[in-house]
Amino acid sequence: MNKITYFGSESEINEAIIILKKHENLKNMKEGDARLLIQRLTDEHHLKASILINGNRVWSKARILNNLERMMKHGTLYNIENQKKPPFLSRYFYNFLHLECGGMTQYDIHGWIHKYPTIEHLKKFFKCNEFGKRVLDWIPTQHTDARAIVQEIETRLFPFESYMKSREDPTKVKRK
Repeated sequence: MNKITYFGSESEINEAIIILKKHENLKNMKEGDARLLIQRLTDEHHLKASILINGNRVWSKARILNNLERMMKHGTLYNIENQKKPPFLSRYFYNFLHLECGGMTQYDIHGWIHKYPTIEHLKKFFKCNEFGKRVLDWIPTQHTDARAIVQEIETRLFPFESYMKSREDPTKVKRK
């Protein structure tokens, strides 16, 4: 049985509870399926409350991918023209990177940006995180929401490689 916990303002929590209550089967679903359903509902209804299932946060794919697009547009994780303005990397995406993807906190968001200032640095991180693994391989299989986000991030960061993978014939055996 899944345990669902909410964090946020009272109105954010109440809104999330109303939306999720319509899906009573959430508590009895497999965790991976429940995480994907909560992620979909969070994005469809623009829920702001943090929703945890069995103690682990369910991440909004839309929030992270929108932030990724903004950073890709600028090519950096920070505002080059005006460094007094907030960085392009949102706190939400930063939390995703260090809580799910195997990135050290680097003290705070600014330390993380100092270590990974550009999209090229971010690409290298997704190929090999701070524990020496591809980010997708680092995330536990039951965290289906995070894995779906990382797969989409990889598709956007590495469009050619993603295209080539989609064209591979699974019936062909690779020879050495």
